[in-house]
Amino acid sequence: MGTARNNTPLVLFGGTFDPVHQAHISAARSVSRVLGDAPVHLLPNAVPPHRPQPLADGAQRLAMLELACADHPCLIPDDWELKQSGPSYSLLTLQHYREQIGHRPLVFMIGADSFANLHHWHRWQDYAALCHLAVVPRPESPLAADVVLSTFPESDAGSIARQPAGLRLMLQRPFLGVSATAIRQALAEKGDCPALDPAVVAHIHRHHLYNVAKFSSPESDTRPHER
Repeated sequence: MGTARNNTPLVLFGGTFDPVHQAHISAARSVSRVLGDAPVHLLPNAVPPHRPQPLADGAQRLAMLELACADHPCLIPDDWELKQSGPSYSLLTLQHYREQIGHRPLVFMIGADSFANLHHWHRWQDYAALCHLAVVPRPESPLAADVVLSTFPESDAGSIARQPAGLRLMLQRPFLGVSATAIRQALAEKGDCPALDPAVVAHIHRHHLYNVAKFSSPESDTRPHER
C-alpha cells in the first residue's frame, strides 16, 4: 500500500454513505487534488458510534460507492470497516492503516461539523500521532474547541506531505452541504434526487432501497442502467 519513501498521502474518508451523494464525491476529489492526486479510501461504517444506524446494509452501501466512484480512479471504495466487529471507531481504522503504510503521510478527511465535535470522540487525542486532518467546510458549523485546534496546527499541503501526522488542512470548498436525511426523504416521496449519481439512483430502484419500490415497476423504469 505504500513505503516510507512514498510521500504521497493516503487519505481516509469514513461515513455511513447511506446513500453516497455527489457532495461526498466532490469533497473527496477536492482533497485528492489538493494533496497531489492522493488516493482516497472511502470506508462505509459497519456500526457508526456517533449517529443512527444506516438504513441500507453494508453490501448495498459499498455497491453504491463503487458505482459513484467508477469514473474517478483516485477514489477507492474500501470495505475494511465493514469486515470488523463492534463499533466503527475511527481510531481503530487509523491504527490499522498506520501499520500498513509506515511513515507515509496519513490523512483523515472530516467535515467541519465533526471537527467541531472531535473532542467528544473516542480517544481523539491519539489521532495526532496517527494522521493529519483534512477539514471540509459545512454550512453553519460551529468552531472547534481550542484544545482541538492546538492539537492539530493548521498547515498546508506541502507540509503534510513532509511528515506522517499531526497537522490540519482547512479546505475552503466544496461545502458538505447535502443532507442524507433529505435525500432519503426525496427518494421516498419522488423516487429520485438530483444530489445522487444516476447510476446510484438506478441501483436504489433496482434493489428497492429507501422506500422507492412504488416507483420501480419494470414497465415504467427509464432510468440509466448501472455502470
